[in-house]
Amino acid sequence: MGDNIHQLTSLPYSNFEDEHSDTEGHSDHIPHLHVENVTSDGRKPGLTEKFSALTKEKKITIILATSLVVLSIFTIVYASVEKHRKPFKDHLATCKAVKTYKRIDAGFNISTTRQKCLDSGACWDQSALGSPKCFYPFSNNRGYRVSESSKVHVWGMELDLERIDTLEPMFSHEEQNLKCIISYETDSRLRVKIFNPKEQRYEVPMSMQNATSGHRMQYILSITHDLFGFSVSRTHEATSTIFNTSVDGLIFSDQLLQLNMALSSSNVYGLSGDHKDTFLRKMEFNYQSLWSTSVEKRHGAHPFLLHVEKDGHASGFFLQNSNAMDVILNPYPAITFRTTGGILDFYIFLGPTASEVLAQLSDKIGKPFLPPLWALGYHYGREDYQNSDDLDVANLTNSSLPLDGLWMGSSTLDSYKEFTVDTARFPDIGSLVTTLQDNHKHVLMETRPAILVNSTMYDENAKSYIRDRDNKTLVVKVEGGKAVIPDYFHPHALDWLKNALQAYRGAVKFDGLFLDDNEPSTKSDGSTDGCSDSNKFDNPVYKLRNVPTLQKKTVCPSALHYGDVPHYNVHNIWGWKSASVTRTAILSTIPETRSLLLSRSTYLGSGVHTGHFIKENAATWEDMAHSIVGMLNYNLYGIPLVGANICGHKSGVDADDQDTEEELCVRWHQLATFYPFAKRFPSTNKKFSEASTARIQEAVKMRYKMLPTLYTLFYCAHTRGVPVVSPIFFDYLEDETALSVQTQFMLGSGIMVAPVLKPGVSQHQVYFPKDLWYDYLSPNNIIDGNREHGYANQSVSIDQQTYYIRGGNIIVSHHTTYSNTRETNEKGDYVLDVYLSNAGRAFGELYTDNGESLDTISHDLFLYVKFNASMEHLRSEVTLRFPGHDNTNRIQEINIRGLTNHTGSVKVNNSPDNWTNFTFQDGVLCVKSLALPIVEAFMISFT
Repeated sequence: MGDNIHQLTSLPYSNFEDEHSDTEGHSDHIPHLHVENVTSDGRKPGLTEKFSALTKEKKITIILATSLVVLSIFTIVYASVEKHRKPFKDHLATCKAVKTYKRIDAGFNISTTRQKCLDSGACWDQSALGSPKCFYPFSNNRGYRVSESSKVHVWGMELDLERIDTLEPMFSHEEQNLKCIISYETDSRLRVKIFNPKEQRYEVPMSMQNATSGHRMQYILSITHDLFGFSVSRTHEATSTIFNTSVDGLIFSDQLLQLNMALSSSNVYGLSGDHKDTFLRKMEFNYQSLWSTSVEKRHGAHPFLLHVEKDGHASGFFLQNSNAMDVILNPYPAITFRTTGGILDFYIFLGPTASEVLAQLSDKIGKPFLPPLWALGYHYGREDYQNSDDLDVANLTNSSLPLDGLWMGSSTLDSYKEFTVDTARFPDIGSLVTTLQDNHKHVLMETRPAILVNSTMYDENAKSYIRDRDNKTLVVKVEGGKAVIPDYFHPHALDWLKNALQAYRGAVKFDGLFLDDNEPSTKSDGSTDGCSDSNKFDNPVYKLRNVPTLQKKTVCPSALHYGDVPHYNVHNIWGWKSASVTRTAILSTIPETRSLLLSRSTYLGSGVHTGHFIKENAATWEDMAHSIVGMLNYNLYGIPLVGANICGHKSGVDADDQDTEEELCVRWHQLATFYPFAKRFPSTNKKFSEASTARIQEAVKMRYKMLPTLYTLFYCAHTRGVPVVSPIFFDYLEDETALSVQTQFMLGSGIMVAPVLKPGVSQHQVYFPKDLWYDYLSPNNIIDGNREHGYANQSVSIDQQTYYIRGGNIIVSHHTTYSNTRETNEKGDYVLDVYLSNAGRAFGELYTDNGESLDTISHDLFLYVKFNASMEHLRSEVTLRFPGHDNTNRIQEINIRGLTNHTGSVKVNNSPDNWTNFTFQDGVLCVKSLALPIVEAFMISFT
């Protein structure tokens, strides 16, 4: 067959057919039939062969047309790319020139690739170790602008924000329009709230204190409009910016809200809890994941930071948001808040002292509760009690070791069922508890939130349990089997808990509770059936950096609470809510006296209802040292009643190294003398040597001696919002070395505790700030930090507790201690230790009541005394005294240190006769046998 053989082919009508419709041999009245050439071997000719067959003119026409089409497509694509890339064109060209410390981590996912990074408009650089590979320079153009419809008011501003849409959204559903309300709440407190006015998003349901409009504001607020941001500076120093969010744009999407904030210094504290971090946070692109979980002991979430500025002032920042959150500590220095839901609602506190910052925070979140006096005594308990004999009640009531609280763990429960007692093993627990309470000891129980489904406490028809997405009760796995979790956000939960506690107290007349595992923590991931990956709550767009999954060892984030609120929104405040509901329920159960409540999981504001026990620390020197950091952190968050498990929960030393373990436990008790809450909860009942036991008893007795000072500090926390313990820099904000000291702390503002935190120590380094310091145990050891402050070696022995009194303070202690706080409070007369400052002055105060009645302050059922001293006299002023006060305690002894000379004359209450029972030795004037009633004002003169 030849090359010109034709084949009749049926083809759809096409432009190509139109082009050949007039050629010879093609019938133009049959449009769908086309005669197509084939080669001699039956193939269809290729494009090259077809093109070759065309005339020269047609070839030129096709080439030109094709070129124009390609050029047009290229132009369109290039214009489109430039439109989306232009805002970053300049900084992309200079990515490598961006200094490491000026980078903002843009790797929103750990697995971010180079291409994903560049596609988002960020920079990519793997060469700088320790810095993010995917990053933005500060001051990029992503974010929102302030619209002209914004309004300015006397009380603040209402800003309408419009998204700058020159960039592709970082996350889907980035909001186009936002509202920012700025409120000048007080002279020293500013609130900024950013939200979508057209969408109802979750907000933390905390009852905040009312604001009072500021009249002499301590701050100046500046707004940037083209790329929305704000900065805060002080009125007296407007050039020094404290916080500045104008360094980078805002991201506000459905499941990722981000705010970057530059700081004036790298001195940042807070954001952590039990987790082992340094107190002074490391600004090295560190991620702090806020998601309350038993994984890595991340108990509680605390989105608050204390900032010590470069000029020596202090300020605070609180982001009121309960969603899972990463906080990135950048070396700029800057903080990146990256939360997965809710709104941006934050408060700025201007101090300017650190104590004032915390007082201002407490004005907002509420002040800590006043614990019963017995809560400040020594507490003990074990988790391995086997039976009634193992409780050893007879020994506890007759021991020479002071004791106020006996804690019973889950070992007393009937097969792990909450609010029950195993009556087979503990048949006489009711009478044993009565014996303890008759001897002024108190019994405390440990409860967990999970209710086993085989327990009588479980009601399958109840509606007040956490539910799954199908509106069925969510079932989890805990110790003991399958269980359900109460929904404390449900209005019926309170009545249920009241009934449960009243029934429980019918079996065990407890005086307080420890809420354990209330993150809530489980042994299953989500539920017994797991969680779904098909919804945005269980599988969110953004993954926290340091938390494997949100459902790890807790309930599904998609689980539902009252009002169909997902657990995703309330997990971080579930512990706070459980403590709040339990506090109300326990007041109904024990209405006659103050009770004690401790919680494992906490949030800002938890201190109004509860304290915190750091339970799971190991018996190691490292964990003992870190307990100071945990204690300081919780005092920042308004939770002053805090302490770690003395001697550790489980042994962290060699089981054969008995000497090391005993020394550790002795040193830990010496440290715990000044814990706000002192409890030992070992996993076993190990006995120590007589020498170690005697040293432990001495440390505990010292705690009881210091009860007047400790209880007064809790009164100050309850009424003023100041911490009970604080870092040593609080009154020395310009001391750069003091800013990083985390192995010492202040009890109040007068006692500096410098514990021994290493084994086998005879020389101990102590940092002394610029002040006058008196060694409590060595009268001749006076350190004048005004002349030469810094570290100094101090001699110590295993029998010594190392603490120092700041000049200018009067310390009130008990002259005699007894086996419990009640007897010590009622019978223990007082000693006043006066430590004069370089200026020859000293001040002190004492709060006392019966230690247990409710509302003693609001009902004026207390005694408050002020003391002041000079080089010539010591006075007391009884400022508040309730009618019929039966406090018969007396001041028996006064010791005055810092007198430059003394001629030998002491007179009491202007008596013409000299007081004869006194000594003056080693610069200490000691006046004894005074018997001055504490309820009456007095004056002692000395020359």
